[in-house]
Amino acid sequence: MPKGVEVRLLSRAPMLSLRKFAPNDIGQALEISRASFAEPWPKSEFEKYLDGSFVAEEDAVPNGRQDKISGFVVGKTVGSQGILKLIAVSPNYRGKGVAKSLMERIFSYFTEKNIKEVVAHSRLHNKEGCSFLKSFGFEKTETIKNYYRDGEDAYLMVKKLDG
Repeated sequence: MPKGVEVRLLSRAPMLSLRKFAPNDIGQALEISRASFAEPWPKSEFEKYLDGSFVAEEDAVPNGRQDKISGFVVGKTVGSQGILKLIAVSPNYRGKGVAKSLMERIFSYFTEKNIKEVVAHSRLHNKEGCSFLKSFGFEKTETIKNYYRDGEDAYLMVKKLDG
């Protein structure tokens, strides 16, 4: 998908727009992060990964922007590997296909960058997160001891990309 192209997707939610994450999205992303994670990301982390990040927002009117994001995905490329750093959806939009749309967009971004493998980490206790990643073809490959700041272990999960 060419850069700068806006993707419109229909799901159980009203019309969604997916676009590049912009610096002015950080405040809303922080709110979603705080509502989603025991250890939310700080502002500095979002600032580091603007290039490989995307947001979903619900259109307020046809072809118009609401300027309120419903979720975000953060990715990074290192050599031939893609790293899914973080994905979160506002509690009001969960279960409406927003996360699926964001995952499809980040996989498209990685494919554009000729990435063949994507890795992600998930806390061992985060059964919902692990199931979500598995539903997109990620497989647990190892357990990393003391991965998180609070000492919790993480699963390293890997997905091969076609193309």
